[in-house]
Parts: sequence; structure tokens; C-alpha cells
Amino acid sequence: MSQATVLIVEDDDDLLEVLKIRIEAMGYRVLMTNSGSQALALAQEKRPELVILDIFLPDMDGLTVLKRMKAPIDIKTGKPSKSKEIPIVVITGKAPMIENMTRIEGAADFFVKPIDMEKLTYRIKQLLVQTEHESRR
Repeated sequence: MSQATVLIVEDDDDLLEVLKIRIEAMGYRVLMTNSGSQALALAQEKRPELVILDIFLPDMDGLTVLKRMKAPIDIKTGKPSKSKEIPIVVITGKAPMIENMTRIEGAADFFVKPIDMEKLTYRIKQLLVQTEHESRR
């Protein structure tokens, strides 16, 4: 069994570092970016097992990133998406309406800042175990 990779897409450097430390302490590999466009590229190239995605990013909003990751076809290549099956956990400082929109677009879960790290790490484990089981089928 290989070590799972988690892609963190967050523009708050302090939160990015805290998430990185917590997720690496769980035994997972971490990729990080504060850019939506780079997140899309990393998801296609590196194929992480999980993405943690902030909604408010400097270059592209997270909802657009979520829609593009979950689309069946990669709009850049016209080929089937390599990221559509990756579970995505959305995090944001703004809540109710955005939560509904992200769930409609395919987010696996949603957390409001400040994040309850215990609940987030528990959910990360759940999703990665589920992903591992589904990949064995």
C-alpha cells in the first residue's frame, strides 16, 4: 500500500502550514498551493487521493476549481478528467449558501473557518479509507 497524497489549496499561509503539519503527522504526503490554476494542474498531474480546497483564492475562486476538478472532461485537453473521482473537502470563512453550492458541485464535505482540526483530520481519514477501498474494486 502506497502513502496517500493530499493536495491542500489555501491562500492563508499560516493555515496552510498548520494543515500541512497535521496531515503529515497522520502519515500522508502533502502537496500545497495557493493558486487555483496550479491546483488544477497538480490534480491532473499528481492525482492526489484527496483535495482540501479553500473557496477564496487569489487567481480563481474555489467553486470554479471544484467544478473543473469534478467535470467529466478536462477542458484544457478535451480528454476524460483524471480528477473527477478525487474527494474534495471545501473550507471557507463564509458559510451557508456556499456550502450548498459546493455540495451540488460534488464536494465530499465542507468546513467553516476556524476549522475544528479534530473533525477535519477524522474526516480526512474516513475519505482516504473509502477511496482506498473503492480503488481496490
